Amino acid sequence: MLSFVPSKDTETIAIEFEGAATKEDALKINKIIQEKFADKGKFNIYAIINETDGIPFTGLEQSVQVNMDAWNQFHKFAVISSAHMPGHVAKMENLLPKLEIKHFQLDEMNEAWDWIQE
Repeated sequence: MLSFVPSKDTETIAIEFEGAATKEDALKINKIIQEKFADKGKFNIYAIINETDGIPFTGLEQSVQVNMDAWNQFHKFAVISSAHMPGHVAKMENLLPKLEIKHFQLDEMNEAWDWIQE
């Protein structure tokens, strides 16, 4: 389940996942992208991903394929999670080759914000 959390940066969508992302979650994110970033250019995502039983980015992958123009504006993706997800990170990098993606542990949230705002 997706929830939006306060963002420290006007060019960043801050979200938190409990479990795997769904297609409905991706549609919510797409709506925000269209409303806030369609005319502005690049945007970032700061995603806190709590323990998952499934694939965390399934819905996002579907969304990227449906709305590639909007997702091509995607600049940085900070993934904050206690889980190690190299396979999932590589999959997102393959979908969006210009995307900068970096994984942070839960105790590195401030470092993730610093990186995303560089």
